[in-house]
Amino acid sequence: MSHITVSEAARLIPGAKPKDISTLLYIRALDDERCPIIGGRRMIPLDYLDGIAIELRRAGKLPRKQVANVR
Repeated sequence: MSHITVSEAARLIPGAKPKDISTLLYIRALDDERCPIIGGRRMIPLDYLDGIAIELRRAGKLPRKQVANVR
């Protein structure tokens, strides 16, 4: 499974901001165990991007119909 940084995840989710993703991790709205800290950076599994987009929508940080742009 590939992992990317929070900033890279935000770039793949149109309209997402790294701070909003970090906040969702901090308040435990996202699965902290799926996103480990490696070398001082929070790493996001690529297969979790859609789940993050869903939580960002729930938090009112993204429009309702946005999906991750995973290549």
